[in-house]
Amino acid sequence: MQGIKFQLRLPEDVRAWLEADAERNDRSMNGQVVAILRERMKRQTEEAAERKPAAAN
Repeated sequence: MQGIKFQLRLPEDVRAWLEADAERNDRSMNGQVVAILRERMKRQTEEAAERKPAAAN
């Protein structure tokens, strides 16, 4: 997957958690960050769709 390079500073405790979480999921830390963000995007989209009033018939 090609993407845009993005530097991110993490507190040490967050980095340690991310590293362990990535290992549990057999992913790189970058892959784990992408997976977490995609899951959040999906949830946010679904929540927004639930809040939208149904179209009038």
